Amino acid sequence: MRTEEVADLANFLRARLDEDDAAAQAANSGATDDTTDLKARVLADVAAKRGVLRFVAQMQRNAENDDFMVHGPAMIALSTIVYPLRHLAAAYPTHPDYQPEWQPNDEELKPDPRFSRTGRA
Repeated sequence: MRTEEVADLANFLRARLDEDDAAAQAANSGATDDTTDLKARVLADVAAKRGVLRFVAQMQRNAENDDFMVHGPAMIALSTIVYPLRHLAAAYPTHPDYQPEWQPNDEELKPDPRFSRTGRA
């Protein structure tokens, strides 16, 4: 199941976002307007990605629920979020904790011919 991969990716990304946040906070914003704008953009990017990770965390909690109407949709969400998380993690390919198997795989996006709806209006 991909839930383990989601957890690993989410943990990796949380750690990288903490590092990015700390680096942006430490940047000397008094140097130029460009530096100030860049710092603000990095912090906004970190906040946006943390929002995605909050969604992932909620789906991970929901996946543990005994009620299938909560558990089922959460499992579907977790199985589909792997691809976007891989793309977010791909920004850190030289980090020692980055796993090569996280490299985004565009083959996953090809339509499955078994589910083709040709001939239908």
